Amino acid sequence: MQRTPRLRPCSTAGVSGAGSLIRDVRPPRTHDEVARELSDTKMKRFIPLLVGSLLVLSLALNIFLWSRLSSQSNQLKSAQASANEIDELRRQNQELQMNRTSAPDSASANARELARLRNEVGQLRKQAGEAAALRVQAADAAQLRAQLAAATQNLARAESALADAVKLSPEELQQVKEEAQSVQCVNNLKQIGLAARLWAKDHGDVFPPDFISMKDQLATPKLLFCAGDTAAARVSEWSQVDQSLISYRLLNPNGNLTEPTKPLATCAIHNHTVLSDGSVHRQ
Repeated sequence: MQRTPRLRPCSTAGVSGAGSLIRDVRPPRTHDEVARELSDTKMKRFIPLLVGSLLVLSLALNIFLWSRLSSQSNQLKSAQASANEIDELRRQNQELQMNRTSAPDSASANARELARLRNEVGQLRKQAGEAAALRVQAADAAQLRAQLAAATQNLARAESALADAVKLSPEELQQVKEEAQSVQCVNNLKQIGLAARLWAKDHGDVFPPDFISMKDQLATPKLLFCAGDTAAARVSEWSQVDQSLISYRLLNPNGNLTEPTKPLATCAIHNHTVLSDGSVHRQ
């Protein structure tokens, strides 16, 4: 009896191997594709540096404004202590008046007491005026806290936008970069407006004649240069500042705080404007 020979199935390894070789053969990349890949790589490296710089700048601004607010808080505590002292002097005055009605002294003693009371009343009036001024400064400090919170929120939104920019195309990434520069410009103008108002509080409610005059109120001269001003020579020392190269223009030198809606300064790059009350109008 003859055996029927078995037929072995043909192996597909060779065929699949040939298919993989065909799939691995890709057309060479063009020059534009290589340039775009290099551009994306550079932008991905630049974005973390930009975000880090923004975080450092935000921290420096917060430290400066916090020191100013702490000073205002200490002055308010001093005013409260003065008010308590005023109440104590009034109570002592009432006790003296009661003692005088129950046991009147001699005419000379009354004259001396009257002179002393007049002196105390003059001091009390002076302290009451100082307390009122400190209450006004406390109200301004509350307004500055609100402005600081708004600036911090704007910076947080800009940082979030930069983090999302990694996923964008080069054109979209450029738009995000320009928006971040615009937001940074608004923050610079807010700090300039805040510094000008602080300077005016110490100089009879009159704004400074130029930017250099309020260098003690500004945390750094870098605030005078817009992030979008590529031609500006940014400096870190006040002695190196050339006022002709500053990105912003002072529109209300020697102006008065009583005109809150009058423009105070503007950006020559974005045309953003800060008003005398510290608010910023974006274009």
